[in-house]
Amino acid sequence: MGSISGRIGGIIGGYSVECDVRDNGIFGRLGGALVGANIDLNITPDGNYIEGRIGGSIIGKDFKMQIDEGSVRGRLGGDVIGNDIVLSGNDYITGRCGGRIDGFDIALHFDAGTGKLTGRLGGGLIGMDVNYEIVDTPPIHGAIVAAITYYFYRENQRRGSSGNRSN
Repeated sequence: MGSISGRIGGIIGGYSVECDVRDNGIFGRLGGALVGANIDLNITPDGNYIEGRIGGSIIGKDFKMQIDEGSVRGRLGGDVIGNDIVLSGNDYITGRCGGRIDGFDIALHFDAGTGKLTGRLGGGLIGMDVNYEIVDTPPIHGAIVAAITYYFYRENQRRGSSGNRSN
């Protein structure tokens, strides 16, 4: 069994992540006990698809991604209200979540020697640093969790539900 843990953003204004990674899925939580979301993603036996739900049954988003050689492509949310996610790479993972106007860039680096996944979500001015530890887990799975976490952080900021609290 593997794990994904760490933080996007700083001590104030960021989200923590704790996930267990098993052969059949990624399970855990992003954010804190009050302002956050459960991560409940199933991985198909052939490893080609990850699908499930982020958040609860009422307030949450469906998630489905297809994994190909060196890349993943999928959607967070529904056909109308949702965002495409596209990632590629292994040690250097790049991609995008959302559209050209209301989306964000993903630029991450995995150091196999230390197990650290670091980098940036969003731009240089408006964005957040990523500092994750990945244990016995493909780095692309960590990048998926980072993209989901930043997406939920941005959504909560828009709704004003998290303010400047640390989660």
